[in-house]
Amino acid sequence: GTPLSPAQLLSLLLPLVESFARARPPNVLILLADDLGVGDLEAYSASALVPTPAISALSAAGVRFTDAHAHPICSPSRYSLLSGNYVFRGRRLSSSWGLSGGSQLLPGQRTIAESFRAAGYATLLLGKAGIGGEVAALPDELRRSTEDDRVDWLLRRGRRLADGPAQWGFDESLSMVSGIQSPPYAWFNGSVASLPRGSRCWGTATHATRTGDWVSGKFAGTGLRHRRYTPCGAGDGHDGAADWEGHMADAHVAQAALGFFDRRRRARGPQPPFFALVATAAVHAPFTPPDRFRDADIRTWVATSEVAAPRRLHVPHSSMVAELDAVVGALMAALRSAGELNETIVVFASDNGGLSCATKQHGSWRPSPETPAPPFEDVSPERSGLQSPLCGANSSAHLRGHKGDLYEGGHRVPLLVAWPAGGVPAGGECGDLVGLTDLYATLLDLAGLAPPAPGQAADSVSFKRRLLRPRDGHPARSDLLVPSPPSWALRWSRWKLISLAHGSQRATELFDLEADPGETTNLLPPHNVSGQPPRASGEAASRHEATAARMA
Repeated sequence: GTPLSPAQLLSLLLPLVESFARARPPNVLILLADDLGVGDLEAYSASALVPTPAISALSAAGVRFTDAHAHPICSPSRYSLLSGNYVFRGRRLSSSWGLSGGSQLLPGQRTIAESFRAAGYATLLLGKAGIGGEVAALPDELRRSTEDDRVDWLLRRGRRLADGPAQWGFDESLSMVSGIQSPPYAWFNGSVASLPRGSRCWGTATHATRTGDWVSGKFAGTGLRHRRYTPCGAGDGHDGAADWEGHMADAHVAQAALGFFDRRRRARGPQPPFFALVATAAVHAPFTPPDRFRDADIRTWVATSEVAAPRRLHVPHSSMVAELDAVVGALMAALRSAGELNETIVVFASDNGGLSCATKQHGSWRPSPETPAPPFEDVSPERSGLQSPLCGANSSAHLRGHKGDLYEGGHRVPLLVAWPAGGVPAGGECGDLVGLTDLYATLLDLAGLAPPAPGQAADSVSFKRRLLRPRDGHPARSDLLVPSPPSWALRWSRWKLISLAHGSQRATELFDLEADPGETTNLLPPHNVSGQPPRASGEAASRHEATAARMA
């Protein structure tokens, strides 16, 4: 027969190519902020003070969840996201930090990264790991020593991790063991510490800038208003890389992500889909943002109220919110430029609730180590609406509590999911009860992959159906546990039960969130002064017994 012309051949092949492209699983990008509350974002709160246009655009492009939850603090949430399990299923009851005896992941627990890698994905972790780890080849005598001694040996001698991202299913990683707040102050490429200029002791003063000193890491002294700067002594061990720049952490994370996208764009031939977890330092203490991010001034200022001589003061926490938004914007622009944005499921979330006014003093920028802390106002959660302007927005918005609390402000978090090409409705809103733990099953489901293997991701429930059709059918969950061992909170229907441990004593609280979203009135005796037991009191008692047994 007559040979086909190039144009005819192309016309025959194009439908096959398009069919292959449609059949190719989507990329997955999880953007995990640190200590960001719903009150910090315009997408969630009208009282947010910092413009966050990139995050708002992501919200407009997908579904905004208004009742999403993490654990009240970071490490348990990160373990739950990676494993699909509540924290008490891991190595330690309340999670793992630092380099003391391994990560929170138990042998045999398969991470979400491992599940995606088994399906042919390239896997990437950038930023804060935050679930503990272990030093490779650590001498036996140091296993019984202090964390500082182990970090010193790691930086001066060992330089490798035995339990880190490389063992958790990530092909590539540029990570910090504990973020910018704790040693080791160093980046790890896979399992290997990046120490081109060696290591040193930083103490609390880290990077000297033209205008002053940036604070980092360990704080000596007690009390939020009495932090002291402690320089290293002659006999102190090393705690970080000699070239550590804590204030540039998210700039490094963003640059690594952009480099990853660019390598894919330049590569010859089809690239596998990717699963990437990008975990920013923002907005965790110490609040040490750079003045600029990719040539944009991100500093946030507030005017004081002195009548005689008002001043213009820098608000470091707010500047880190601006930096976070700039990182999100840069990554979205890079995906769009590479032609991969439509083929990428983008998730944005925080690892726990936002910070209190008092906490925002930790490591705030000061002109010199001798300069007193700015005049923040210490306020209780009940009066959090009366914060000093120097604290920025109330990070919990209308909710009670902040990071670390079992009240809603401690664990209700922003959660945005966008994938227009996959049917996620733009501008959608979903009020279902969901948890970061559920991302494991949901993302596998969205990507068309097999569900978690039996015995894996035991607490993860897919909300794919409600994500694609937020108003159809019923929520995927009827209840949600928020463990903070030995305490916990349980959400179901309109009710919330909190069990607080105080030594050998326990206090129980029951709230009707529909009538009392600020959790101001405990409905259980002796706090219930109405004399009438709440409708849910009987169910609360049975649920309390069942949950206590579950966590035992």
